[in-house]
Amino acid sequence: MTELTDSLPDRPLSTSEISALEAQHDDYGFAPVGFFPDLDVVAAFVVIINDDRGYSLGYDRDGDGWVVVESFEDGEDFAGVTDRLQEWLGDDWAEFDQAAVESA
Repeated sequence: MTELTDSLPDRPLSTSEISALEAQHDDYGFAPVGFFPDLDVVAAFVVIINDDRGYSLGYDRDGDGWVVVESFEDGEDFAGVTDRLQEWLGDDWAEFDQAAVESA
């Protein structure tokens, strides 16, 4: 997973960048979780590799960049994984969303 996180830019992704990642990695499946459609910002996503191992990744705005929030076996509860990733995002991203929309 380090290879993927190291290749990500030091900022949240756009939906087109998530699509490009999917096209680039045939054995990876991507699911945006922290997605702000009005801003075209993806701050968190889940990636499943070879249909058997998954990772939830989030962009840490406090300077750590992209981090692996959780790793899991694909058979685990996907809804639980996405709920925990949303929880990890917390209110900080809700404020980001609101502030960015208001300043536009």
